[in-house]
Amino acid sequence: MPQHDSAMPTHVSAKEAKRIALLDAAAAEFNARGISGASLSRIARAIGIGRAALYYYVKDRDDLAAQCYRKSCEIMARDLHAATQAVGTGFDRVLAFLRLSLDPGRAQPAVLSEVAYLQSATQRAIASAQRANVEALRSLIRKGMKDGSIRACDDEIIAQTLIGTINWIPVSIDWVDGTGADFRIRTVEALCDLVTYGEARDRNYRFVPTLRIESFFPAPAKAFDRHAMAEAKIEQLLMTASQLFNRRGIDGVSLEDITNELGATKGVFYHYLNNKTELVARCYKRAFSLYQRFVEAAAGHGESALDRSMCGLYLNIQAHTSGLSPLIQMVGVTALAPAVKRDITQRARALQRRFEEFGRQGLKDRSFRKLDFDALAQLGAGAFEWLPKWFSLDDPRAEHALADEIVAFFAHGLKTD
Repeated sequence: MPQHDSAMPTHVSAKEAKRIALLDAAAAEFNARGISGASLSRIARAIGIGRAALYYYVKDRDDLAAQCYRKSCEIMARDLHAATQAVGTGFDRVLAFLRLSLDPGRAQPAVLSEVAYLQSATQRAIASAQRANVEALRSLIRKGMKDGSIRACDDEIIAQTLIGTINWIPVSIDWVDGTGADFRIRTVEALCDLVTYGEARDRNYRFVPTLRIESFFPAPAKAFDRHAMAEAKIEQLLMTASQLFNRRGIDGVSLEDITNELGATKGVFYHYLNNKTELVARCYKRAFSLYQRFVEAAAGHGESALDRSMCGLYLNIQAHTSGLSPLIQMVGVTALAPAVKRDITQRARALQRRFEEFGRQGLKDRSFRKLDFDALAQLGAGAFEWLPKWFSLDDPRAEHALADEIVAFFAHGLKTD
């Protein structure tokens, strides 16, 4: 059965309570398998009804997804409203919002990563509700800057980074092999500690990037090297598909969308790949190869372990702001072929352990504060996994400002001294 939802309104009818339980079960299924990969029968069984009875509460799969997404927006809006009523400074209210959003007693909300799957009118309504929530969080941050409790920062970047992390935490459990049962409980304190103090022991620490993301782009293929030319075309296909999947969700993108973006035909696609399932698997393989290259490169740079950790974070952010676009891990891992899922979750855990090790090294060289490195290494991916959902490549902050802002957030948190 789904977890209790502490955001559920009180004094609801039995039918409404059942509908809310249905949305909780559906949210978990959509997060695990994606909208199109979700099993309506499994959702119905989770709340003790038959599949036929499900249609007493919703019209169809699309309506169920739309209701889940609306509920996610409504819960965040209630949390933000409650936070504005909290006693204290603007910073205190931001922390109050995070604690409400990360309440481990709640059922996980549906992550809004496949809005493009919905009908256009519903898409617009969900997008409008999400924008209102982002603006409300930005307002809390701005009030904190005004009352002196939050340091000067780009309130949009910080608000979206926090929302991305909130979205990533519940779904990361399926993406990272061997996640501990207490992870969601620990993340509340881990994130609040990060937001308050950051990771750096030295409050004067400043990260200076020593690597450029351009060095990770593939070199141009030689004109008469047929194998290299073919590999370059596959790389362009995978990068373009990943960009579209990242923005609109895998279920919100068709093969025709991808070939149109490339200015090619479906015949060209089938010359290189067999189907969309293979395409998604290849996109994930490409993504994790890039993630591995980033962490390996970061491990060889910097004067301290904190430098190395910040370098890895910086490269992951720049990968999305530069258009390199590794495929993000948001929803749908359980719907992947078992071998693909096993490979991804194991590689995700291995990468997390590398960042944990940076933290442990940082305790020895005194660049890091004492932190829950396991929890932070896992939740930190939300800072860049959410970027394609809101950030445009033509934004003037793409070159440096966005990565600089997020790195400063991880290094120093938000609270003023």
